[in-house]
Amino acid sequence: VSTVSTVSTKKRLTFNPVVKLHETFSPTDYDRRCDTNSTCQKLTPALAIKIKEELNDYKLKDMYVHVESR
Repeated sequence: VSTVSTVSTKKRLTFNPVVKLHETFSPTDYDRRCDTNSTCQKLTPALAIKIKEELNDYKLKDMYVHVESR
């Protein structure tokens, strides 16, 4: 864990002296490549607006909200 502390206008960087290693899956067990067919890879401003409008419409008309949360 690294921390950045500010003393007046100067910045100082310090590193944690404890090094931690964790096991993870091998590349044959877990595919880390990007999915080029995912929506976030094809997101345009127009598509983002459409998604936002659809979500807001759902929230207004179909989403159940507890009475005390309104």
